[in-house]
Amino acid sequence: MERSFAIGMLVLCGAALLAAPAGSGGIAPPPPDGVLMLGVARHGPADGAVTSEWAVVADPRTGVTRRRRLAGGTLCHGPLLAVGHGVIFGGHRGRRAVARWLPLGLDGPARMIAEADTFTSSRAPGRLWLGRWRGRGRAARLALHQVDLRGRVSVRARILHASWSSLHADLGRFFVITRGRRLTVWDHFSDTRRLAIRDGSFAAAGGTRLAWCSGVCRRLHVWSPSGARVLEPPAGIRPLGPLAAFSPDGLRLATGVGIRGRQRLAVIELRTGRWTIVPGGELDGYRSIAWSPSSNWIYFTAGDRRLLAFRHGARRAVPLPIDPGGTVMSIAG
Repeated sequence: MERSFAIGMLVLCGAALLAAPAGSGGIAPPPPDGVLMLGVARHGPADGAVTSEWAVVADPRTGVTRRRRLAGGTLCHGPLLAVGHGVIFGGHRGRRAVARWLPLGLDGPARMIAEADTFTSSRAPGRLWLGRWRGRGRAARLALHQVDLRGRVSVRARILHASWSSLHADLGRFFVITRGRRLTVWDHFSDTRRLAIRDGSFAAAGGTRLAWCSGVCRRLHVWSPSGARVLEPPAGIRPLGPLAAFSPDGLRLATGVGIRGRQRLAVIELRTGRWTIVPGGELDGYRSIAWSPSSNWIYFTAGDRRLLAFRHGARRAVPLPIDPGGTVMSIAG
């Protein structure tokens, strides 16, 4: 583990920029909030191959970071999850796939939670869903267990579905599952499919809502138990594929778009369906997006090692004083 001191010289000017008044009344807007959890890969200078993988916890206000090296191949299992006061990530114990946990301080040994072929965070605080495949072919079932961070089971559920699917989200009584380009919303109370999309790609989930797109992703769809709607972009704007994040307050959806040959961050007001292109919101690198807990700020990648932040209603996006130490593969708040 190492603490980044090299960015200390950037803290004062970076913090001043992020907290600068928006230009009305001289009142400083609220500073960035929350803690960022980054999945970071370092590459060799010659062939660009991944040489190491890291979990990085960073303060978006000061840029102070903590780092922990992960086993090779960890980020192939998916992005790091923020559950409770810890970091959840996948790995192996021998030949068995497992979910592991680290505290936010990234110190001490990583603790195995339980065996898991697929997993996602639960809507219940401090818990997650772990899935294990049982059986083969059409008879395969995904056995799900909601557990705490010590692996103690609180809820059990079973889903009938083809093998090698991935569990993406917990929507309360519904689970979002994908297998290739097939997307399914499964009601585990009645053990039935509520929604089945043959050519669908998962984009985001928040609360009881799911965002997805189909085909070449010309528009975004939003589904919830109360109904479905289509978010049609304005002329000249096209979504950058299944890339989105719901704000914690449920009012907005951030997504990547292509406009005039450039990749930008856009924010959709879910009540009105209005799309806004973020000023200065260049979206690049692995194109990762995360909201702050207050829903006031969006954090996103503007290149392999560059992170930007945008406060709703501000003049433009601003750089975060964070040196990730490698290529940012994923962001969680």
